[in-house]
Amino acid sequence: MGRDAVCAPENQASAQPATAHTEASRPDVEVLLQGPAPLIRIIVPLEYIDRAGETVAGRLIAIRPLVNAQLVNAGQYTHPATDPENGATDLWLYTGETAPVALTANRKIPNPWSDEVLAKLKNDAAADLQTDHFEVDGVYYTMAPGYGPARIVAVSTRSVAETRALQLFLARVMLIVLILVVELLLVALAAQRYLVEPLEKLAFSVADWRRHGTFQPDLPRALPLEIRQMERAFSRATKRLDRHEARLTRATKQQDLLIKEIHHRVKNNLQIVASLLNLQANRIKLPEAREEFHLVRDRVRSLATLHRHLYPEGGLSALDIRAFLEELASQIFTANNRCNKGSVSLSLDIEGVPITPDQAVPLSLIVTEVVTNALRYAFPNERCGSVQIRLARNEDGAVLTIQDDGIGLDATAQSDAEKREGIGLQLVRGFARQLGGTLEINSAVGTVYTLAFPIQPVRRTIL
Repeated sequence: MGRDAVCAPENQASAQPATAHTEASRPDVEVLLQGPAPLIRIIVPLEYIDRAGETVAGRLIAIRPLVNAQLVNAGQYTHPATDPENGATDLWLYTGETAPVALTANRKIPNPWSDEVLAKLKNDAAADLQTDHFEVDGVYYTMAPGYGPARIVAVSTRSVAETRALQLFLARVMLIVLILVVELLLVALAAQRYLVEPLEKLAFSVADWRRHGTFQPDLPRALPLEIRQMERAFSRATKRLDRHEARLTRATKQQDLLIKEIHHRVKNNLQIVASLLNLQANRIKLPEAREEFHLVRDRVRSLATLHRHLYPEGGLSALDIRAFLEELASQIFTANNRCNKGSVSLSLDIEGVPITPDQAVPLSLIVTEVVTNALRYAFPNERCGSVQIRLARNEDGAVLTIQDDGIGLDATAQSDAEKREGIGLQLVRGFARQLGGTLEINSAVGTVYTLAFPIQPVRRTIL
């Protein structure tokens, strides 16, 4: 197709060329996309005078390529950069239906139209986007509005100066990152050397001081002032604590000795009182009065035995109830002349129940009263039998059971009513209330005393 084409007027019968010029309307410009290259068609409405001298309306139609090859070769579309190190930039015309047309003669970027780029531009044309910019494989694409459906696409690459600047920027960033990493490593090493390790050594020295009583931290000389001050503060504190602990140890030992001495003196005084009661009872002629003195003697002896078992522990720990009850029962049997005769046997089943000293006193008196009454009244006329003492734990506390297979409480009460209703049974009930327990007496077969009482928390001796 030629460069320009002019169409005939609408009145084809006219033979005369147009000679008169009339006012023209606004031209109509259209881009034609048929063929390998886009064309532009310009239609200009006009009026002219035909051969008959009449004014006739017509149109002037001009069709030409949208991109002029001569202008492209002459470099009319672009202005070359004066800096040879500038990046290469090519201009292209893209319509969306034909292949891109170059607007620059010397294309510096060979084959910039990959499938990915064309798909991107096609999507922009379908979305009716006039402007866009993106990067594919190091090539930058910038789309700007052209004429009609055509778009102008600038294709460029990074220049040597830009590449050098980018490399310099990345090198500086990497250098900054490297410097930061080195600084962090140095800070971590310094913190480990001058902060963490000294604190760990201080902590180890404190633990070693608690085990062996010596505080000797092996710290390096080059330390921050705060760590040195902390070390001196720890040293002063440990020395003060050592002195205070030594004073407490001496006071504890002295207190323990005093408590032991008190219990020892109480035990001796009770034994003296028991001996005096025994001497006084031997001088009494009346049997009933002599038996009352013997009962009081046995009670005092049980308390003396209790204090002998208490004072080795300082009076603050749990009583060894098994050893105590064994000795107390043997002592009661000896006082009532039952050890060598063998007519009444003793059976003990004692569990390791923790008993406090406050509970031990009423418990020992209860055992003394019940076992003494069983030996004196449950086996008359040298009758054979047995006495059983059991102490066991249950869910809420402990249970003390004293049982004999004698004649029973009812039969004893009929023969010795005055003796059985005396102070002994009243003391047993009173001591049971003092323990906070419940007492049950069953005389169906022999006599069974069952005492259930709570277990109190045991205070430990401070050493």
